[in-house]
Amino acid sequence: MRALRLIAIILLFISSSSASDLANSFAQAVALADGQERAPQTKGYSSKVLLSYYTQKYGPVLKSCFASVKQPGNGSFDFVAAIGPDGKLLRLYEEGKTNISECLLTRVKDDTFPAPPESPFYFHVEMKFSDDPPARADSSPEAPPLVVKPNRYSYTFGVPTGWEFNFEQAHQRGAALAYFPKGGDFNDSSAVMYVNEIDSACPDDCMSPVSQAIDETLRDVKSENSSVKIGAGEPVLTKDGIKAAVRLLKEGIDPRDPRLRDHEALAFIGDHETIILVVLSSRDAHTWEQDYSAFRQVVAGHKFFSCNSPGLAVPCHK
Repeated sequence: MRALRLIAIILLFISSSSASDLANSFAQAVALADGQERAPQTKGYSSKVLLSYYTQKYGPVLKSCFASVKQPGNGSFDFVAAIGPDGKLLRLYEEGKTNISECLLTRVKDDTFPAPPESPFYFHVEMKFSDDPPARADSSPEAPPLVVKPNRYSYTFGVPTGWEFNFEQAHQRGAALAYFPKGGDFNDSSAVMYVNEIDSACPDDCMSPVSQAIDETLRDVKSENSSVKIGAGEPVLTKDGIKAAVRLLKEGIDPRDPRLRDHEALAFIGDHETIILVVLSSRDAHTWEQDYSAFRQVVAGHKFFSCNSPGLAVPCHK
């Protein structure tokens, strides 16, 4: 009995000690988080594991909050999550509380994060919104999606009326983002769109990386289907003021089923650090005009953010 009592006292002491080791203020938690982001033994976990987990999981949560919260606030807010050895939250430090932060942090409080290399691990998130917040679902088709490349850049696109986007179905097929008409899915819908990034081996004497990427992409298309007909579409002006080059393909091969022929539209967007390709694939010629109109809305809503962009909604640490 004495041995059991001694063990209980030791466990109580450990529990009390770990609680007292936590930061006692928001400012102290931020300072500890900054130190762990730079420390050699923890910066990899912070920038590659934890930030990637957060952006992929909580991008959709943030979108849902803006769609569901009555009169969503546009104010900035910060929080620091103190994470235990098992990934569970030990304590949450907040500053600048809004109705959006309350919605978001309700999910954070119950989450289990990837187990950190040391504990407590402090994860600092700053949420700032430079533009108007996404509108409610009953007044706008959809809040925009955000594709995030942690610590490098991010970008968004428009969402046409009657369409929805999905990250999970896109990732299953090696794409960054997928669209299809509401109520459908990527496999069964008569028209789908997907977004990806492409590399272009542009020699010193090439006109531009985008032109090179277009040539390489269309050459690959021709090699797969020599009978495909390729034409140029009207360029689309994006929110960033970039003219996206458009190519139209007829009698192409549907990427979901090589036995099917379809019509496609390809938009090439040359941003500062990458070339983005948006593809519309339509099986039904009768809906081509409305599908193509939705495609142009997606491209027109494109906006690119780097780590130097002001007012980032998702944290970026260079």
